[in-house]
Amino acid sequence: MKKAHTAELTLLAGELPALIQKMELDMDAVAIRMAGLKNAGLVYASEHWRKDQEGEPRYFYLIYPQKQGEQRRREYVGCDQRKIDQARAGIARAKEYDELNGSLTKLSRCAQRASNSLREARGFLCAEH
Repeated sequence: MKKAHTAELTLLAGELPALIQKMELDMDAVAIRMAGLKNAGLVYASEHWRKDQEGEPRYFYLIYPQKQGEQRRREYVGCDQRKIDQARAGIARAKEYDELNGSLTKLSRCAQRASNSLREARGFLCAEH
């Protein structure tokens, strides 16, 4: 008959394979989504509107972050709504990509911490008593 201590240990250990599999599936789903976003095109720029003669926003530009030693890059998109929508979608994809990258990093850290904890637990179980 198992003692209460080892029964709980066995129960917890039995839950691990399903939890590990779920973590792998979550990481795979995030990586697949990130690849799709990257394939669709990421735009790391901010929107800028130039005004027309009446002072109304009319001409759409993308302004990219400045790189060391270079002038800030500006890309003229124009006033074609389809092109503006495409540029905005690229900006949104880049934002989502970065958020997903943060989630993937967090999941990877959790996996590493769990691995370290299991390694430590195995050490306790293997130690001379």
